[in-house]
Amino acid sequence: MPTYYFAAWTDSGCLLGCDHKHATVISAVACIATAGGYVIAVEKGVLRELSYREEAEFQLAKYGNENAKSALRTLFQIKFSTLY
Repeated sequence: MPTYYFAAWTDSGCLLGCDHKHATVISAVACIATAGGYVIAVEKGVLRELSYREEAEFQLAKYGNENAKSALRTLFQIKFSTLY
């Protein structure tokens, strides 16, 4: 089963989300129904956090180009600072 994405949010401490299996992060962003919503990846039936690339794609779709660049810079700083 290929990786897919779904829009997710919480309400009263419960994880909720759309019922779709989106092929892309961007299409899942379009399904976010509430403020504070996010996208979760599902790989081999297991929920996982977005990769660095997927997170940048999410930031671009949700907030625009400058936020995506900033998020990507921050993520790469975190990633590379943990290598040393």
